[in-house]
Amino acid sequence: MTHSQRFKVNPALMVEKFDNEVLLYDVSSTKGLYLNETAFLIWEMCSWDYPVGEIITTLEKVYPKEHESIREDVMECIESLVVTGVLTDGNS
Repeated sequence: MTHSQRFKVNPALMVEKFDNEVLLYDVSSTKGLYLNETAFLIWEMCSWDYPVGEIITTLEKVYPKEHESIREDVMECIESLVVTGVLTDGNS
């Protein structure tokens, strides 16, 4: 994964917000995925066409105390969202 890489959200997903969690629900497969606030923010920035590097930079500003772990956390989160079908590679 590169810093210039972008990801697209699965357009079939519906979004339901509950307090500090978000449910992404695929009506066609009846599968859902709960995201915490940070994972939802990453997903949302992907939907706004942010490249990976910009997502990392933004979160480093939002969570300065976690600066050291943000890069790895963002990469892991995006990889997980790709595996579950929530995101797809936007560069292809």
